Amino acid sequence: MNKNTNIKDNYFLADWLEGKLSDQELKKLVSEQDYKEYLKLRSSFDLLSELNKPLDDTLAKVKRKINHTPKKEKKVIPLFAKFTLGIAASLLLFFGLYSKFANQEVIYTTTDNMQTIALLDGSEVILNSNSTLKYNKKIWQNKRELQLDGEAYFKVTKGDKFTVVTKNGSVSVLGTHFNVNSRNDFFKVFCFEGKVKVVTKKQTEHILTPNKGVVVIGNSEREIIRKQNNPSWLKGTRTFEKTPLNEVITELENQFNITIDKNNVNDTILFSGGFSNNNLNKALQSVFKPLQIKYTVKGNTVILKQFNANE
Repeated sequence: MNKNTNIKDNYFLADWLEGKLSDQELKKLVSEQDYKEYLKLRSSFDLLSELNKPLDDTLAKVKRKINHTPKKEKKVIPLFAKFTLGIAASLLLFFGLYSKFANQEVIYTTTDNMQTIALLDGSEVILNSNSTLKYNKKIWQNKRELQLDGEAYFKVTKGDKFTVVTKNGSVSVLGTHFNVNSRNDFFKVFCFEGKVKVVTKKQTEHILTPNKGVVVIGNSEREIIRKQNNPSWLKGTRTFEKTPLNEVITELENQFNITIDKNNVNDTILFSGGFSNNNLNKALQSVFKPLQIKYTVKGNTVILKQFNANE
């Protein structure tokens, strides 16, 4: 960390740790290296806070219960009974503590904004909007596994097996950069660095190397090859190259949380281009105008109609 950081700078760091300042706002105020260190610092604070919670809450409750119990005539308890009670109490304490530590689940959920997450092993995850990521930090050191619903870009540090589990399939690596998008029956994985093993819901296995990906829509699976340095959504856009329209429509639905009625158009035609993630109307124009497809927006539904030159 920069030792010359002044007192004023520490104010915005405190605001960020308290949740008053977003990740994206902090990123504009500090260097890239300091930003990554701050993320690791926050993860350490979260873990320390959890570990410092009192472990004797249950024992305290038992003591209060005993103190408020009316005194009765003392009875002689056989040695064997005392021994049995001791074992029972130990088991209760053990399972109470085990339950507390075995279920230390960390959950991140985004709505309209992206969030950058520093994991305990130094890996970094950028979680896209309307997505959820969770993992158990108690077992993380021995089992690097996360559950994802939505989209995220992973920068994994080298080490033991790292697995991302979704309802549409799983992705396993040792250390690499890759993107995962899993929503409803749509599943897309793209490798940017290293090697990625993908197992789909149908138990089909794909080994991806840089610039290769796999797209699953329902029962349809296909591999893709596309040269790019990182996901376009990190810059607020989506780009496509000779991509079937049904896949582009699915991306639009996922990004803007809408439903698109495509019954009156040919959704197998190929689309090359892109759209902005920030404006629905501009996105619809960017995709459907070049394809000569008319659209009508009714609430959260977009109805498509093939363009007719006679109209």
